[in-house]
Amino acid sequence: MWYKKGDKVISVYWFVILIIVSVAVVYGVSAFYSHPYDVRAIEAEVLSNKIADCFSSEGKLNDGLFKDGNFDAGFNQKFMSFCKLDFNPEKSFENVEQYYVKADFYKIDNLNEPAFAVYGGNQNLASNCEIQKEEDYKRIAKCLEKRFYSTYAGDQYLIKILSVVRKTEKNVK
Repeated sequence: MWYKKGDKVISVYWFVILIIVSVAVVYGVSAFYSHPYDVRAIEAEVLSNKIADCFSSEGKLNDGLFKDGNFDAGFNQKFMSFCKLDFNPEKSFENVEQYYVKADFYKIDNLNEPAFAVYGGNQNLASNCEIQKEEDYKRIAKCLEKRFYSTYAGDQYLIKILSVVRKTEKNVK
């Protein structure tokens, strides 16, 4: 044979080193991927953008918001279907809606009082936004307020959209 006695001893150490490296890699990967990604802030941003696109296109408010030249008082009942939203698609959180959205429409000449408001989802989540202003907590819903301007029939409006995403069961550990 062309083996030396030292080769057999080195091969045993070589396997021990391979096992240690393999265990370290498996442990590192499992430690990194064991925590879920907290995407609630991104999800709130996407929700705000979808609602903004539903309400306004190219700087003009959607005609579906209005009836006879004024805001449609019954729009709140058809808001979810109008914007093609489903706030509980997974049906797995004991029928607790995981989203809340509120849109306030202000005329430019009166920014103190909204001319029209639309909301949908779990209204209890809005209270988390007041708490979140003081400090960022992991176990409460994430809030995002988006503002943009739009026009309709010569009137200018400021639209404030508040989006809230809960999903603490899936995103927080």
